[in-house]
Amino acid sequence: MILRFFGFIWGAILLTLVMFAVLISLFDWKAPDAALHQLEQDIVRREIAEVVSGHGLDAGLETWARISGAHPEIAASPDPDCSSADPIRGPEGSCIAVVGTAGPPPVWVRIQAMLLPLAVGAVVSALGAIGLSRWLTRPIRTVNRGLQTIAGGELSTRIGEDLKTSNREFAALGRAFDHAAARLEELTESRQRLFHDISHEIRSPLARLRAAIGLMEVNPERTAPMLARMETDIERLDHLVDEILTLARFERGADGPETALLDLVDIVEPIVADANFEGQDRSVTVCYKGPERVAMRGNAELLHRAFENVIRNALAYSPDGGEVIVTGAPENGQSIFEVTDQGPGVPEAELDKLFDPFVKLGDGGRSQGIGLGLAIAARAVDAHGGKISAQAAPGQGLTVRIVLPVGKV
Repeated sequence: MILRFFGFIWGAILLTLVMFAVLISLFDWKAPDAALHQLEQDIVRREIAEVVSGHGLDAGLETWARISGAHPEIAASPDPDCSSADPIRGPEGSCIAVVGTAGPPPVWVRIQAMLLPLAVGAVVSALGAIGLSRWLTRPIRTVNRGLQTIAGGELSTRIGEDLKTSNREFAALGRAFDHAAARLEELTESRQRLFHDISHEIRSPLARLRAAIGLMEVNPERTAPMLARMETDIERLDHLVDEILTLARFERGADGPETALLDLVDIVEPIVADANFEGQDRSVTVCYKGPERVAMRGNAELLHRAFENVIRNALAYSPDGGEVIVTGAPENGQSIFEVTDQGPGVPEAELDKLFDPFVKLGDGGRSQGIGLGLAIAARAVDAHGGKISAQAAPGQGLTVRIVLPVGKV
C-alpha cells in the first residue's frame, strides 16, 4: 500500500518536473552560459554602435579590430546592404553585422544543463513522497490492523487512541470503528449469555422430568402425581420454546407485522380483568383508568402479548394486598399507557437492563417467569414504532411506560 501511494505521489511530482524541463526546451529558455554569451554580444553591439553613431562605420570597424581578441565567439563585419539580423546602421547608409560564432548549443548540451536540477528534484520529491505516503497510509494501516485483530477474535480491540490524527475524517473513522467494535463485542457477549441462559432454563425442567421418570420406575404407585408434575414441566418447556422463537423472530428483523385498525382498550381491558381475577388469591387488585377507546393501526396479537407481559410482570412482583394501576391517555398523536405496581422496584442503575432477555431483577424468588416477557414486550412495541421505558414509581414500585404512535386511523 505504501509503495502504491509513494509511486502515485512521486510520479506526480516527477511528471511536474519533466513538464517544466520540456517547457524550458520548447520556449528556448537559455541556460546560464548561453545567457552570458548573449549578454556579451549585446555589450559589444552597444559599444560599436556608439562609435559608429559618432565617428562612422570605419571607426566602428577599427574599434572592433582592437577588442576582437577579447571576444573570440563574436564576429563583426561590414554589411553593405544591411541584410543581417539587427545590424548596426551608419550615417552613410551601410551597416555592420555583429553575430555570435558559436551557434546554438546542441540538444544534448541543453538537456545536460537540466539533468542536475532534475536529479536534485527527483531525490527531494522522492523523500517528500515517502514521508507523505507514510503519513497518509498510517491511519489506513491502523484500521487494517484493528480489523485483522477483531477477525482473530479479540473483540475488545479499539483504535481510537492509536489513530491520533488532526484529520477529522480519519478521527471520525476511528470513532466509528470503536463504536462498531464495542457493539459487536456487546452483541457477542449477549449471545453467549443468551445461550447460557437458554441451556440453564431447559436443563432444569429436563432434570425434573428425568427424576420423575426415575421415581416412577422405582415406585410405580406414584405415577399419577409424577405425571401431573411432568405435565407442568412440559408446559414450561413449551412456553420457553415459544418465547425463544418469538424473540428470535424479532431479533432476526423479519418483515413488519400485519396491521389492522384496532382499539387498544379492547386489548388491555380483558388482560386487566384476567390479572385482577388471578390476583384475588393474594388480595392484589388490578384496574384500568383511562379512555374507553384508543384507536390505532397495529397487530393485535403482538400488542396483546406486549401488554399482557407487562401487566402480568407487575402482578407477579406486587406484594400481597397491593395494587396494579394501568392508565391510558392519548397525547399529541400518541397513545401513552403506564403500568404501575407496588413491588420492590428496580435500582436506577439497572433500569436499562430490564428489557434484556433472561433478566430477572429484584426477583426474590416470587416470579416464575424465564425473563423473556419484558424483552418480547419491548420488541413488540418497537415493531410498531413505539417506545417502552421503566422508571421508579413514587414511593415504591415500578412504572413501565408504553408509547405507541396512533397515526392515521
